[in-house]
This record gives sequence, structure tokens and C-alpha cells, in this order.
Amino acid sequence: MSTTYHPQFTVPSTRPIPVELLLAEAGRMRLPDWWAVEMLAEHRVLTTAQLTALGFATTTASATRRLTILARRGWIDRLWNTSTAATADASWCLGPIGAQLTPIGEDLDVTPAQVYRARDRLREHPELPGLLRANDFFVDLATHALTKPGSDLRTWWSPRTCRYVTAARHAAWHGEYIHDRDRHAFWYQPDPGEIRPADLADRVHGYRRLAEQTGLATLLFHAADPRREQELRRYLERRNTRHLAVVTSNPEHGHPADPVWQPIGETHRLALTDLPHTPDQWPPDNVTFKEVRPRAPHPIYDPERPYEESVANGEYHYPPRP
Repeated sequence: MSTTYHPQFTVPSTRPIPVELLLAEAGRMRLPDWWAVEMLAEHRVLTTAQLTALGFATTTASATRRLTILARRGWIDRLWNTSTAATADASWCLGPIGAQLTPIGEDLDVTPAQVYRARDRLREHPELPGLLRANDFFVDLATHALTKPGSDLRTWWSPRTCRYVTAARHAAWHGEYIHDRDRHAFWYQPDPGEIRPADLADRVHGYRRLAEQTGLATLLFHAADPRREQELRRYLERRNTRHLAVVTSNPEHGHPADPVWQPIGETHRLALTDLPHTPDQWPPDNVTFKEVRPRAPHPIYDPERPYEESVANGEYHYPPRP
């Protein structure tokens, strides 16, 4: 079944979406719908399976039905395979209404034509594979937290939100994993794959500056495969990593929450929860260059969670999942 778009978007309009349509559509939204749209605004592309794992729906079938409805109404759009039926592997991005109601920067008025051009650019963007790997990494951490009492992926920031803290063009991801009320905040650097390991290792210099600016000095390099990891480590050992806790891994070592992270200069591997603790909720106000609006949503959707910090404070545990 192909996606049938709202008549307003059948022919991509070069005019802003009418206010009456925006108001009517906003009144039809459910809480998980808003969360899914905010997640796509933050992370640009997520699959049906990823959104389901993060709590959008209880099954991929029910998630598929609802996401297809949101696409027909213009909130989201399928990033590729737009002529085929939605599946668990279908990838979604923002549609015209979603982009209008979750503006980035000063783009308060967008047109359907602009949104569809942005979708097409994203589909062909050379950094898309790295973006997909980064999203897989954080979804894996979130689903792991849901199986461990007292654990939470409290924070998942894309480069969009990190720029409010870094004030730089350097693409950085930030995460914070909670376990037994201990916070483990980190920077995350995926492996784009198409650049030389030496050039990837050079990015450590930008993180040294971020550590000095923000106090967050844990850096995770996630290489594409074992060969890339070994080459990357060889170059990182020649770089100045002083004042940084730099660790590397690759998907073949196993789940990112397990003991898969090897510090530079060491032979052993550590679990994510063995990495340095962050004593307080990060970042403190004095390292935020401007107000983060909209701040990234909690990456796990749970309407029963009483407040965002309840797992970190030891007052709530995610219920067992079937």
C-alpha cells in the first residue's frame, strides 16, 4: 500500500501551510505522536522498529499503522521506498507539518516544497550512513536500559542540540546513561566509513576543546569494523588525548553497554558503566551558549514515568516488557 498524502501536499506547495490546517491537525495528535515527531526533528531519521523499541507502540504492526496515518496527514514522511508498503525497516523523517511545528533555528515558516527538497538531500547525503549508525547505537542503549532495573538512557542529543553547547560546526553526539543512580555522560563519535582513520583520529582535537569548555571529557569512538578500529587506535595513540578518557569499540565486539570499550593505551575493555561518572545532571548552565529550545525529548517514551529524572533519582523503574 503506497502512502496517500493529504491533498495539501500531493503537489508540493511553495506557499506556507495554512494556519487553519495546522490547528486542525494539532487537535488530532496523541501524546506518542508528538513524541515521535519531536524525535524525528531531533534525530532526522528513525525506522519503525526503532520507534517501536523506544516505546512509541507495543508492536511494529501498530506502529506501522499509526506512522502511515501521520505520513498521510503530512506530519512525517518516508525517507525512501516511498512507493512500497510500510514495514519495520521503513525509515521516517519529518513531513511538512512536522517541520513547521518543530522549527530549527529561525525557520518559523517552511513550505512543503522546502521540506521535500530537504528530504531528498538527506537521502543522498554522504553522512547519512554515519547518522544511521549513531541512531542504532543510541537505540541499542535505550532498549538495554529497559531490561535493567535502575537504568535509563536519560539523554540522547544529536549534533542539532549539541551545537547549543559546543557553539561549533563540529558534529558531536552526546548521551547520558543512568545505572543505579550513577550518571555516565559522554561524547559519541561514529565512524562515517568513507574517511581515512587518520582523519577520524584528528577529530579528537575538537573534543579536547569541548572537554575544556564543558567539563565532559569521556569520548567514545565507535569504529565500523575491527580493522577500522585497529587502524583508528594506532593513530589515536599518536594524538594528544591528555585530559580525555578516550575509548574505542566496533559492533562486532557486542552490545555497547557490555565490556566492549578499550581505553587508548590499554589492552582491557570496559563496560559503559565502568567509564567515568558525571556527578550532576549535565550540562550545567554555565556551559550552554544559548538556551536549548526545543530541548531534545527523553529518548524513551513512557507515559507512566512520573517525571524525566525519576529513574535517575531512583524513584521509578521501567516495567518489564513482554
